Amino acid sequence: MLSTLTVVLLPLLAAVLYSPTANPSSLNNDFTAKDNVLFVTAHPDDECMFFAPTILGLQSISQPPDIHVLALSFGNAEGLGETRNLEFFDSLDVLGIPQSHSHIVDHPDLQDDMTENWDPEIISNLVHSYVVSHDITTILTFDRLGVSGHLNHISLFWGTRRYAQVHSPSPKVYSLVSVPTFSKYLSVVSPTQAKFDLFWMWLLRKADGTVLRALYLLGVVTNRPEVPPQDAMPVFVSGVHEFLTAHKAMRQHWSQLVWFRLLYVLFSRYMWVNEWQEIRLHHIELPSSTN
Repeated sequence: MLSTLTVVLLPLLAAVLYSPTANPSSLNNDFTAKDNVLFVTAHPDDECMFFAPTILGLQSISQPPDIHVLALSFGNAEGLGETRNLEFFDSLDVLGIPQSHSHIVDHPDLQDDMTENWDPEIISNLVHSYVVSHDITTILTFDRLGVSGHLNHISLFWGTRRYAQVHSPSPKVYSLVSVPTFSKYLSVVSPTQAKFDLFWMWLLRKADGTVLRALYLLGVVTNRPEVPPQDAMPVFVSGVHEFLTAHKAMRQHWSQLVWFRLLYVLFSRYMWVNEWQEIRLHHIELPSSTN
């Protein structure tokens, strides 16, 4: 019985995982060749440990934007900053991002430290400089929980939000949704569940349209029905090829390949799935102080 289930389920799982998926949203439907998307990261290796599904997903859409990555530190917590700087560009090369579309910052007040909040004003100024220089139209970064709770990650949320506050009009700013710890390390369960959720939402939307059209034809409603456009949360789910590409990019960060990071890249949801939420300027106050 068990062997029969295995024979049936393994090919089905492989089929589900094989291809990348993204839902129709503002992050993959509204771009033109003139758009420039900026990922703001805290450290070298963030680009492949957290953002790879979106970086690779955006490159596969019909009108891909130019993708840029701005890292706001060398990741010098262990004195390996110069090495990590070189690894950063090697990783981006694997992810398909040219060196001309990336920059890494070594600012005395933005040093890699899990216990340190970075100044939102400094982040805002650095982001503004890059946005103006490269005509950036969309910014993507961490949310207020920083995925891993790292204070440098969290600081990017407040810094990019500060940028959007003081520079109007500004590019759209999106934050990567942090999920609970249990949901973070489910390996292939994460992309399987995410693809099922996207399919279910698509099915419900199709059903809504069908029901409305049926009611119109029966005379229950008099106005010709139109399903309103869906303001969907942008979701990118990697396929097997994209997952392996993210792993290859992470292997460029050889100085960081300690046992717990190896476990992370094997089991983390963020190697497979990215969900995004637009940063709104209302109902959120900046932190009152920084360390």
